[in-house]
Amino acid sequence: MATGKKYAGGSIPTHYECSLHGVLAKAHEPQLRTRLSALCGDTEAAHHELHHEVTCIPCIETPVGPLRREDHMLRLRIELDPNDPLSSEKASNTICFMGHPEPRSGRGASVRPAIYAQVFSGNAPQFLSLLGYKFNSEFVRKGYWFLYRNTFKIIVSQIYSLTEDGNIQSAQPVDPSESWVVQIVADAMSQEQVPRVCEQLDELKSLFEDYVELVVVDHAFLENRIPYN
Repeated sequence: MATGKKYAGGSIPTHYECSLHGVLAKAHEPQLRTRLSALCGDTEAAHHELHHEVTCIPCIETPVGPLRREDHMLRLRIELDPNDPLSSEKASNTICFMGHPEPRSGRGASVRPAIYAQVFSGNAPQFLSLLGYKFNSEFVRKGYWFLYRNTFKIIVSQIYSLTEDGNIQSAQPVDPSESWVVQIVADAMSQEQVPRVCEQLDELKSLFEDYVELVVVDHAFLENRIPYN
C-alpha cells in the first residue's frame, strides 16, 4: 500500500495555482535561458526537469446528468532523475488534483485550485487503482526551471508523447518544430493572496516580452473535465 505525508487535521491543504503560459520558438530558447540566468543567479541556478505525467479517470462513469460534473481527473506526476531516468528508486511520485479554473476575466493570470499529495512509498499506480481510477493518457515533459525571488517558478520545457504505453524511451516530440512551452507558476496559499500574486505575475511577464509572449490561458482549456466518449 502506498503511503503519503500526514497533515494536521487529516486534510491536505488546497493551494491556488496562478500561472502564465507562452510558446517559445526553438531559435529563441538560448536567449531566454541567458536572460533567466542573469535574473535568477547564473547558469548553475537552472534545475533540470524530467516528468512523466499520467492522467487517470474513474473506472466507473457517473450516469449522464448533473452528478457527472463531480467526476474529476487525477494526475500521477512522476519526477524522474535526468541522469538515471529508468530508475524507479530515484523517482518521486505525486498525485495531483487540479480544480476547475476561475472563469472570471480581468485577472493577470490563470487561477485554479490545486492539491498535491506526495507518495513516499509503495506502488502509486496501484494505489490509484484502489481509489477507483484507471489509466487515461500520458506524456513526458523535459526541460529546466529557474526560481525567481524564491516565489516564481519559471519552467521551460518540451512535451513528448509516448508511442508505447509506459515506456519513456519511446518518447517523441509533440511539436515537430521543437518549440518550447514557457510557464511561470506561483502558488497562493489562500484565496486572499490570489489578487496580489496575479498582479505580480502580470508585472513579471514584461521581463521576457522580447523572447516570448506570456498570456492568460482561456479557462476552457484548463477545465478538469473527464473526456468520456
